[in-house]
Parts: sequence; structure tokens; C-alpha cells
Amino acid sequence: MSVCRKRLIIWLVLTGVSIATGIGIDTALKTEAFPTLLRLVGFIGIVLAHFPLKRTGKLLIALGEPKEWGCTSRLITTDIYQCVRHPHHLAIGIFMTSLGLLIGHIWSFLIISISQWIWIIAFLFMVEEKEVKEKFGEEYKAYSQRVPMLLPKPGCIFRVLTKSLK
Repeated sequence: MSVCRKRLIIWLVLTGVSIATGIGIDTALKTEAFPTLLRLVGFIGIVLAHFPLKRTGKLLIALGEPKEWGCTSRLITTDIYQCVRHPHHLAIGIFMTSLGLLIGHIWSFLIISISQWIWIIAFLFMVEEKEVKEKFGEEYKAYSQRVPMLLPKPGCIFRVLTKSLK
């Protein structure tokens, strides 16, 4: 099993635990549900997060010369990757925060959102950035100096996502 598949399985387990914990606490404490409008914002966030997730997957398959599922052997710096170095991780964070809003209770929202962002940021700093620096060397160093790691300029993302993926 590839290291990328193992990471996916670990993330799925951690995600399941955070969702179950949040819902369990909200159920035990009988917390009040968020207003419908706030839950609708969560639904819209999930739908919007789908587009960069799908786009990064297509780009990695088309341009990344994947040797094994979920990994790439080529640095991609075009399309959404010109706006943010880790668009997939950003979209996962948005998706999970939105899921917390959609579930619609305070502890579910807090536990899901905070735990996911902690895992994403920790993974990026402790694993991903080190691996890609080692794998792609100076090319990645130059790329990282001109493209932000996780917080893109909104105008760049909007321009890229409104263009069709070839």
C-alpha cells in the first residue's frame, strides 16, 4: 500500500473520530442547532469546496505523472497551483469547516473545524513541505517564494476556477 493511501486512511479515521466526538458531545449536552441560514452557508461551502478538490485531482492525474495513487512525481505550478501551493489541503479545510456548519451544533462545528485545521497545518509543516523540498529541490524553493502555502489571493483563485479545465 502506498504512503499516500495510508495517509488517506489515517485522515479518514481522524475525521470520523472528530465528527463522532462533536456529534456525541452535542447530543449529550443537547445543544441548540444553528440557524438555518448558517447551516445553508455550510452546505454552500461544501459545494464550493468540491470544485478545487476535483480540479486538483484532475491536474495531478493529467500533469503530475502519478506513479502511485495520490502521489506525483512532477511539480505542478500552473492553474490553481499558481495561486496556492496546497489547494487540495485548503479545500479540505473549507469542506470540513463547512461540514461542521451544516451539522449545525456548536461542539460539532468547533471540534471538526479546529481538529481538521490543526491536522492540515501540522501535516503541511511537518511532512508535506519537507517532502516536496527534498523531492523537487531548487525548483520548489523558487516556487514557494512566489506562491503562498495555504492562503491564496482571492482574485487569483477566482480567475483560475472560472477558466475551464482542459
